[in-house]
Amino acid sequence: MAYGMIFLCQLRILPGQLDEATRTFRHPKLPNNVMVHEFLGLLGKPDAIVIFEAPDAATAAEFVVQFGRVAESTTSLALPIEDIKWTQ
Repeated sequence: MAYGMIFLCQLRILPGQLDEATRTFRHPKLPNNVMVHEFLGLLGKPDAIVIFEAPDAATAAEFVVQFGRVAESTTSLALPIEDIKWTQ
């Protein structure tokens, strides 16, 4: 079942928050209509990325906000490469 929009969130753990970030990343709260495709820890910066699907930006924000107390986050809307119209 597709939820709509795909998002990629990059997470950089805040100093002193490693243990809490690990717990939060391993057991995130999922709002209705959010489906996580991948939640990956990285060797380097950022520390983790989560690729997820949500019906709209407001629902995506509702999901991502939980990481704000343990990590700095940057979230981007992701589009299938076929849908990108590159310009020069």
